[in-house]
Amino acid sequence: MSPRTYRKIVGIALGLLCTIVITGAAVRLTGSGLGCEDWPNCTSTDFVKVSNPNQAIEQLNRLFTGLVSIGVIAAVLGALRRKPYRRDLVWWALGLVGGVLAQIVLGGITVLVDLHPAAVAGHFVVSMILVTNAVILLRRSGQEEGPRHPLVSDTNLMLSRVAVAFLALGMITGPSVTGAGPHAGDELAPRFDAAIPDVARIHSINMWCFLAVVVVLLVRLARSGAPARVLRNGQWLVGALVVQGAIGYTQYELGIPAGLVLAHVAGATAVVALTVWFHLGLSDTSPEQDPTLAGQDSSNGPGVTASI
Repeated sequence: MSPRTYRKIVGIALGLLCTIVITGAAVRLTGSGLGCEDWPNCTSTDFVKVSNPNQAIEQLNRLFTGLVSIGVIAAVLGALRRKPYRRDLVWWALGLVGGVLAQIVLGGITVLVDLHPAAVAGHFVVSMILVTNAVILLRRSGQEEGPRHPLVSDTNLMLSRVAVAFLALGMITGPSVTGAGPHAGDELAPRFDAAIPDVARIHSINMWCFLAVVVVLLVRLARSGAPARVLRNGQWLVGALVVQGAIGYTQYELGIPAGLVLAHVAGATAVVALTVWFHLGLSDTSPEQDPTLAGQDSSNGPGVTASI
């Protein structure tokens, strides 16, 4: 298998992983989370049952997991057959398998604990980890094998890591808002005992800090003459964050309508993918160095190898 073909397969797998996040949110927002009251069967007697809309929605989401599994298996088999063979790609592809298996088990637990918000939040967090894994695999599959060198200064790399940390925290504060909100997936599902304005405020502050760090980083990169593709990736991320924030504030003011919540989940998925892509773009195997790095000793200078 050629590197170009393999990268297309990974792109499809990433698309499927992003899509199932949205379909899973649709299950919860339509109140279909317990449409199938058992797992892995829909009911205690039927593996597949679509006698009512809630069952049909939940069943379709479960079946879509099969497509995701096929995409992930294709990514693993492709990594094994890719020429030239790359061990690092195989390991990242196997990470997708582990994540999907974890999701399947966690999905069953979520049903068995009647959609407890902690289990639902865990389901979302694992989904974001899977998207992150797939983005890393996609990025690396388009690069040469070998050590990665920074395209930017150590300070800018540090700021990027701070931004990633704020994003990771946001993937916890966000589901906390969801767990206290009205869209539980079922009328009888438990909720977090927290005031929505309080948890929403915490999440909002978290995301404002995230945006501020990204903007500061982007300004610094522009002033240092960073490669155009790095700046372009950062601009896409800032744009996504602004749109995501607008959706978040609008849904809060309108009483958290389901349609806007679904858009917010899709936006969160896009922000995670764009953040990881932007961060990975700050290093490469064939660097176009930031002018501020010119003159550094490539053998032992600071920041020679950038880590994820």
